[in-house]
Amino acid sequence: MLDWTDRHCRTFHRKMTKHTVLYTEMITTGAILFGRGDYLHFNQHEGLVALQLGGSDPQALAQCAKLA
Repeated sequence: MLDWTDRHCRTFHRKMTKHTVLYTEMITTGAILFGRGDYLHFNQHEGLVALQLGGSDPQALAQCAKLA
């Protein structure tokens, strides 16, 4: 959920359960490659977090996946 499942939301959800995979908000490849550098930061207490990448360029998606 774009602009909703940020690290604050994930911290709240993690307090409700420790037995589920949490997801990042949808992040575009352009935001990761050319935007602020904090999109890929997360806290260890968040546990297992899946990254949701958005984009149409396979090379940019691969580059972002490697950065993650």
